[in-house]
Amino acid sequence: MESRDSKKQANSSVMDLLDNGLTGPARPFYIVAGKDDFLRRHACRMVRELVHGKPDSSGETHGTVVRVDGDSIDLATFLDELGTASLFGGRTLMRVDEADDFISEHRQSLEKHLAKPAWAGVALLVVDSWPANTRLAKMTPPESLLRCELGDKFNAAAWARGWCKLNHQVEMAPDAARTLEELVGKDLGRLDQEIAKLACSLPEGSKTIDSQLVDKLVASGTQEVVWKIFNAITAGKPGQALSILDDQYLSGNAVESSMKLQGAVAFHLRKIARAARRAKSGAPGGLAGAMTEAGIRPGFFQKDAESMMRHLGSRRLFRLMEDLITTDLSLKGGSKLPQRTILERLILKLAMPDGRANRGG
Repeated sequence: MESRDSKKQANSSVMDLLDNGLTGPARPFYIVAGKDDFLRRHACRMVRELVHGKPDSSGETHGTVVRVDGDSIDLATFLDELGTASLFGGRTLMRVDEADDFISEHRQSLEKHLAKPAWAGVALLVVDSWPANTRLAKMTPPESLLRCELGDKFNAAAWARGWCKLNHQVEMAPDAARTLEELVGKDLGRLDQEIAKLACSLPEGSKTIDSQLVDKLVASGTQEVVWKIFNAITAGKPGQALSILDDQYLSGNAVESSMKLQGAVAFHLRKIARAARRAKSGAPGGLAGAMTEAGIRPGFFQKDAESMMRHLGSRRLFRLMEDLITTDLSLKGGSKLPQRTILERLILKLAMPDGRANRGG
């Protein structure tokens, strides 16, 4: 009879397996499906550990791994590698990355061989998508399919707190996790990196990551750039604002730069919007007190934030949260425009003089 653990594993995504990994005997083949690089990496690691065992004291697992791209291998070589016993003992793990086209080209042959796999090794096919209506998908055992998808209900802040506790044995305060989510979004790879950095930077004797530490270590990397963009906007220089943005893309990975800037721009705009609302509701200390409550540090940051508020005007300030939600939905698939273009449009909209922006809706 199938165990409760194997049933859970068969019906779970990789997200549900991160804590404990794969269990049971290794299957003849595995499909790792989805575009999330963090989950892909962990799914492939779990398969390798199941086939070759956990890493030893040096961090290495023992066994042969043959890793190729789908566009650089033919079916005969693929089958030959799987049918050949490893010279170093154990089973060969044959990993094919970006295997979508490889599967499409050899679908019928793969259906034949996967129906009754008689291999010395284990096949690991990494694909972007795995449609459930194909014959190949229907003949794949549930335990062999590892889905690398977050799902619509994924809560990045809750996950960050759990991942921090599991991997670094330190707590993350709820408001710190929410701040981290605002800055990073749902990019698990970046969340993992930032959590590791935060955990290593805790003061001696402290066991909890607070929002001040997140603000200092995570926000600081792009904070100066964001305020330079805001200052160019308030000075009526949208071209300069876009030039600063362009420099960030030229100085590093475009996708990484885009994700960092999107999170940081939205993070600081939300602070400005919160400060405006608190000031209007009569926060103690007037505008300066409202900005401090919203997380805008005293000094030149508050001076720049006040300039931004004057530039936007009351109508746009109180509509700012709505504009940020619209932009966020566009970035998450609601628009076919490139993410960089969406961010540039937001900057240009903010740069419009108050009266013209109000007329344009």
